[in-house]
Amino acid sequence: MHRCRFRPALAVMLIAVIGSAPARAYTRPAPALRPPVFITTAGQSADMALVRQAVDALGIKSSAAPTAICCDIKSSGTVIIVFRADEDGMKAAWLTARTEQRRIEDIIGKMRASGLAVIGVYLGGQHELDPVTRRLLDAGVNGVHYFIAARGANTDDYFNAAAQKHGFELILIDSLSQLQNAIAGLFTAE
Repeated sequence: MHRCRFRPALAVMLIAVIGSAPARAYTRPAPALRPPVFITTAGQSADMALVRQAVDALGIKSSAAPTAICCDIKSSGTVIIVFRADEDGMKAAWLTARTEQRRIEDIIGKMRASGLAVIGVYLGGQHELDPVTRRLLDAGVNGVHYFIAARGANTDDYFNAAAQKHGFELILIDSLSQLQNAIAGLFTAE
């Protein structure tokens, strides 16, 4: 029986290619950021207004709706989702954590399928992530291309781990005054 000396080498090369395939899938380039920007919230917090103010100050055409659905967003070039649960805001919008999670998953899935850039934002800061916000983040971070987060002792590890796992670009800011520059940096980097 004749043995091929190259089979073990081929097997090693095949394993190396297959083993590195998932890493390559996460490093594909993100879609170009382009106006108009549509801003919505995951959790119905008032932080959405702060993000819209920063976008408007840059002169980027934008629109916003806290309870947006996919058909509201279809004419946009970039979507920004502001993550933070506000119990009163969710009650006022008649949303449960589950319905809000499904809404965000639907938006992210359809926007990515359409080739639109998705930016996540969390402005929560130093306090611990509440369970509803964490649930919304867990549902949303796997679909964003970029994420801007307030630096905080209790949140940095979460966002760093999520960025490594899901392959998005993470921008940590120290204060709200840096939000506008972080957004501007994303739009000028293209």
